[in-house]
Amino acid sequence: MKCSDSKRQTLLFLMMIVASLISFVSSAVAQKNTGTVTGRVVDLNGNPVVGLPIFIAPLDVDGTGYMRTVILPYEHAQLRRARTDREGRFSVTDVPSGPVYIGALPNDIDKRLPEDFEKIVDEFTSGRDWGETTADEIEAFDSSNFGMTSEDFEPDVEILFIRVQGLTLYPRTDYDQIAFGVKSGALMKDVEVTVQPRMRVRARVLFKDGTPLANTRVGLYARSRTIDGSGSSDSGGNLWTDTEGYFVYYIDEKDAAAFYTFSVEYQSLTVKAEPIRLDPGDRFDGLTLTFDSEPIPPKQLPEKIETDELEPLSPAWEIPAVPAASHDVWVVNPENGHAYKRVHCETRDDAIAQATEEKAHLVAINDTAEQAWLEAVFGHKFYWIGLSRVPTTGALSKRAKKWWKWDNGDPITYANWLPNEFFSESLDANKRDYAVMTLSDGKWYAVSPDSVIWDMTEMAILEKADVLDNPSAAERQ
Repeated sequence: MKCSDSKRQTLLFLMMIVASLISFVSSAVAQKNTGTVTGRVVDLNGNPVVGLPIFIAPLDVDGTGYMRTVILPYEHAQLRRARTDREGRFSVTDVPSGPVYIGALPNDIDKRLPEDFEKIVDEFTSGRDWGETTADEIEAFDSSNFGMTSEDFEPDVEILFIRVQGLTLYPRTDYDQIAFGVKSGALMKDVEVTVQPRMRVRARVLFKDGTPLANTRVGLYARSRTIDGSGSSDSGGNLWTDTEGYFVYYIDEKDAAAFYTFSVEYQSLTVKAEPIRLDPGDRFDGLTLTFDSEPIPPKQLPEKIETDELEPLSPAWEIPAVPAASHDVWVVNPENGHAYKRVHCETRDDAIAQATEEKAHLVAINDTAEQAWLEAVFGHKFYWIGLSRVPTTGALSKRAKKWWKWDNGDPITYANWLPNEFFSESLDANKRDYAVMTLSDGKWYAVSPDSVIWDMTEMAILEKADVLDNPSAAERQ
């Protein structure tokens, strides 16, 4: 049977990934001015996290603020990896310039990932006639050493925040990574990464005679139901079992307790467990699912995962309360080393007060690159920026004139104005003394307290300069 369109599209996508992987490796070899990041990983109590595989990888940020991370397993070669020592310390070298993010990997990742996976992909894709590729060939490839899925890269911890030179960076949303960057040739020291164990269920799959279903992939279906029964949601995945039939399923952090029902499929068999209650942060170990069947061997034993038991990173975590994190958090622009943050405000003066409290200022935009980065990270909305007109008396005239100036004193080297009449306002443009960044491609617009745009602007962008360049107090001592 010929492969379906969806299968063929998957393979074509795989070919593009391989091409980008080869391109990345080639450019990485040529790039001499990469950076280095050193630091330590701790839990919420400040204790070192030992033996944790971590990575730093490129992060693409598009014009809408969407963050594209590497696609695993296909882009694994783009990861710059390290493992923490007994003090939780790490050193990651060859970090590319530009936006990057830090992540964690399973503790046994070196046993899961074949050393020659790039060669496997290359041999399968090179010179292939995709029109003649059969579904059996694709299935055989999926069952090879490279037959991994993104679920095989699920770490046992989640990164809550990182501290860089005294500045705490959080992910913007539950689904974003923490973006930062290293200048070419720079050494970023004493980065502190705080993690907590992920909410999860560790379950075992058996046949009715007690034989574990070992070293194979099972289909998992999970349904969660609120305690009061008012809502439910579904999730699942395809997970590997270890030599004793155990698998680990990670649950996105929840805000409230819920009842969870798990069922597992294997070949023609299905088993469903009784509901269990899980509270936020729980790590449940007592789930057993037993098929009403004699043992059925796997169709094929993949070689890519060794048959050691998949042990959690740490046998007993204590989970203290997580400090509340603002949805609007500091994000570092790797090109200039400055940090930026979006805040909600009632007025421009309120925004300035918040900036002062944060030892920051309303953003000053100095070139097209900074403008483009701000648009990519924060999107196109109405934001107060640190541009205003102030009276200035010229040397040849006693009459005060108003000139645009950045609040932090930066010289004006760049402008991105909309036409004065863009929003069809009848107000005299010469009486509009403040500026906002608008939803029209991020361009600037002059406003006054009588402007309709004034009341529509309820957010501001704050800026801290030279976050990555200035040494911390501890470093100076």
